[in-house]
Amino acid sequence: MNKQISNILFVCIGNICRSPFAQGLFTKLVRQEGHIGFQAESAGLLALPGNSATFLAQKVAAEHGVDLAGHKAKRLSQELVDRSELILVMEKSHKDELLADFSEATDKTFLIRRFARLGSRSRGVADPYGLQYDTYRFCYLDIEDAVLGLVDFLIKKPKNV
Repeated sequence: MNKQISNILFVCIGNICRSPFAQGLFTKLVRQEGHIGFQAESAGLLALPGNSATFLAQKVAAEHGVDLAGHKAKRLSQELVDRSELILVMEKSHKDELLADFSEATDKTFLIRRFARLGSRSRGVADPYGLQYDTYRFCYLDIEDAVLGLVDFLIKKPKNV
């Protein structure tokens, strides 16, 4: 990751829980800190375009000051891949599937937890879809740790990532 990163794409399966969490939180943090020039988007490998974030995703995000009420799912596309300088997926299988279709994205696609401040940087973020509130809450906090590390990386550029 040598070049300047300003366009980030977060990817999961349905684009209704995990990637909207990451996009919403990242956008909130960079705005709060007054950092301009960053653009975050999210997409799903199997998203049904136009679907809203799940009720529990919206509830948990709102409890952390992130508004997902207007979120509409979109499917991963060549256009999104092309305009992104960094693509962060939630699980290794997402990376494998993404690279099977968009092999040119190899050098810019990573697990989101690569930027985690706590715990393993090589594990995925579990999908809360269809599960209980506490699972969504844990998922959000897991993503929050990685997104905070990502913001630190983009702003401060530590050498250990």
